Amino acid sequence: MDAQVSAQPTGYRKVVTTRGWRPWALTTLLSRIPDAMAPLALVLLGHQTGSFAVGGLASGAHAITEAVLAPWLGTVADRWRARRYVRAALSVRAVAYALLAATATVLPAPALVVLAGVAGGIGAGVPGQLRALLARCMPRPLLRQAMSLDTTLLELAWTVAPAAVAGLVALGDARLAVAAMAVLAATAALTSARLPPAPAHSDGERAAQRSSRRTILRAAAPSLALGMVGGFAGGALDTAVPPALNAVGSPASLAGVLFTGYSITSVLGGLIYGMHRWPGRIHRQAAVFLALLCAMLLPSALVPSLPVIAASVVAAGLFAAPQITARALTLQRDLPESAWSAGFSSLYAANGAGYGLAGFLVAAMLPLGVHLAYSIPLLACLITAFLAALPAGRVGPTSDSGGRYRDDRDS
Repeated sequence: MDAQVSAQPTGYRKVVTTRGWRPWALTTLLSRIPDAMAPLALVLLGHQTGSFAVGGLASGAHAITEAVLAPWLGTVADRWRARRYVRAALSVRAVAYALLAATATVLPAPALVVLAGVAGGIGAGVPGQLRALLARCMPRPLLRQAMSLDTTLLELAWTVAPAAVAGLVALGDARLAVAAMAVLAATAALTSARLPPAPAHSDGERAAQRSSRRTILRAAAPSLALGMVGGFAGGALDTAVPPALNAVGSPASLAGVLFTGYSITSVLGGLIYGMHRWPGRIHRQAAVFLALLCAMLLPSALVPSLPVIAASVVAAGLFAAPQITARALTLQRDLPESAWSAGFSSLYAANGAGYGLAGFLVAAMLPLGVHLAYSIPLLACLITAFLAALPAGRVGPTSDSGGRYRDDRDS
């Protein structure tokens, strides 16, 4: 990808033919599939060792270390060249996955959980670094389409991953799925050698970034808040749909099929979003799409009917990728370029924190009834997103008013 290319917003074809796009896309997809495989694969790996509880702890350790370390690693990674950090992080992650696959049946449970945490934590800065590299190197008129394709790759990974884990477990066992994660991470490390070089930051830019950290955090706060709310909605969806299906007499495993449909419609929605310019500021677009997603999911929480649950979940996917893309564009607009890696990593962490919080809340409320446990988190997200979509003067500061680094030309 070359920022010096003269380009007009001619659509996705221009993005995919930009120099460096293909190795970037390949590295991004290959690095995201193991992340998407990890929750199910690690739970099944724990079960293979004799305990679903161990699998749950391993999966939780993988996710928590990612969320906790992502902002810090994003800052550290920004001091390195993107290729250097991504290659090192993915190489170590591949080794950790390989050790998990090779030793799962002999490792004591605490060691297995720690190793899963290492695998999650070491790669926590990779998603933010890759997204920041895209934002830095893609010609400015093509940034919306490029971010839409980035979100499409994310949804594609989450579409493929559950089926891949199920198929590999059917062919062998959970260790085979984790071994495949190691191979994918190692392959991504190799392809990262062909990533385009990122523009270097001057000493002055780095000094400005350090001296204005509080201002940068304030500018990024609206995007991070929406990221947490979006993750909260996703966590409620993933945690509540299986028991909601069970409550209407359908197998909980049907949730996998519905989530695949959700991912497919999300890809479609993301592509449509990237093809057009939409009215309103980007932050408000992100909030509106998030509110629409929550509103579309509400019937699945309130109506005990399999057709309603299925239609609601699959249709809601149309708004998932657009709100993710708009949120990323808001963050990119509100921060200086030297803070993008840390900003995107923090956004990844905020989303993960919201996801985990929703899981705990839904689990705690399930004794009160699955529909209550599902609908209350969705209503909270819907109200929050609606307030964020209101004009800034009516609800206080948003990124439209508080973003020091905002460029109105991007709105």
